[in-house]
Amino acid sequence: MLSFRVRKPRTPVPLLKELHKVKLDWITDNPERVLAKHARVSTKNPDREEYIKLLTHCIREGHVSVFEQVCASFEIYTSRSISPQILRHRSFSFQEASQRYCNPLDVLAELSNMAPEFELRAQDSKNRQNSIEYENELIEEEFRDRIRHAYALCSELYTDMVESGVARECARNILPLCVPTRLHMQGTLRSWLFFVGVRSAPGTQKEHKHISNQIGQRLQALLPSVIEAVIEASKNDASLGLRGWQFIDSM
Repeated sequence: MLSFRVRKPRTPVPLLKELHKVKLDWITDNPERVLAKHARVSTKNPDREEYIKLLTHCIREGHVSVFEQVCASFEIYTSRSISPQILRHRSFSFQEASQRYCNPLDVLAELSNMAPEFELRAQDSKNRQNSIEYENELIEEEFRDRIRHAYALCSELYTDMVESGVARECARNILPLCVPTRLHMQGTLRSWLFFVGVRSAPGTQKEHKHISNQIGQRLQALLPSVIEAVIEASKNDASLGLRGWQFIDSM
């Protein structure tokens, strides 16, 4: 049973924004114009200027195949506990840093030093897939030093094993799931629309939601007309799988 001893308060340690961040690799040039041109493939003048009404119509009516004509890739920094959730989205192509070939404590040294500062939240008693904020801040005091100590021991053991000639593919088995990783995630705009629609919605783990939220905000800046239509559609028909677009600015 936990004992709650009165201690001097510490500065809060969660580093969500530093440990889980996203950068745009690339996106198809002039994405909205490309979408409009391809949507008008059967018309006499597919290059005409106006396209907002057309793209809004495609979203509203569920004509989503046209959104496969634009692609984007994002570089994602996260932890080994979150990356498997991302890799489940099989419509994307991935490249993830391999712990067989690199030492993540070295390659991602800055993030590695922050890794044991992950957030501590309480289990939601009504939904086993959800967590909630602790009301008692002493939980942080109870476990944080032990987490740092355990992480330091695992990191030291891993380093000693590798330096002694143990293969990284074997030594990595003792690394904790909070160890950082980096991956590149590439897919069509159609896939991105539904990724954000699912992963920015309530029920997604907070760290994963933070990643999805950043992607949604970046796409909103790059494709304002499309995303405006998507957000509107998400309000009218949640069954489209776009519900999360209503929450991309809520974190």
